[in-house]
Amino acid sequence: MEFQSAYSVPFRGSDLECLDPSLTQQSFKDDADINVLLERFKVTGQLPQGVVLPSYGDFSGVSDYRTAKSALLKAEHAFMDLPANIRSRFKNDPQAFLEFCSDPVNLPELRALGLADSIAKPDVGGMGGSAPHAEPVTPERGSTS
Repeated sequence: MEFQSAYSVPFRGSDLECLDPSLTQQSFKDDADINVLLERFKVTGQLPQGVVLPSYGDFSGVSDYRTAKSALLKAEHAFMDLPANIRSRFKNDPQAFLEFCSDPVNLPELRALGLADSIAKPDVGGMGGSAPHAEPVTPERGSTS
């Protein structure tokens, strides 16, 4: 076995031959070069399109990943405990169901489906508004009141 050195016969390269045309589009080379991107940012002060800044919210009720995952699984199981005809109305999507239940316009339909109490609760918080408010009924606990 021979080792490559400065005095040996030049290395012959690889047996791999790529004869296919390249799929790389050279017109996008500046969009992928970090040096060009940084220079553009220095001049304009704007990030390139497609870069999403992090979003912030109030997640004080979720202390860790396990708690968040547990809450999601609990909500999904509660949705799956609903009758099949109600689940199919929302295409078996818990997110679509939660969005429907969150809209106050859908309260009469939720009552008709038996998913909300028909008893109006008085305005305790003093935030105004005289519209009756009903709490949705969850399958695992009954009423949330």
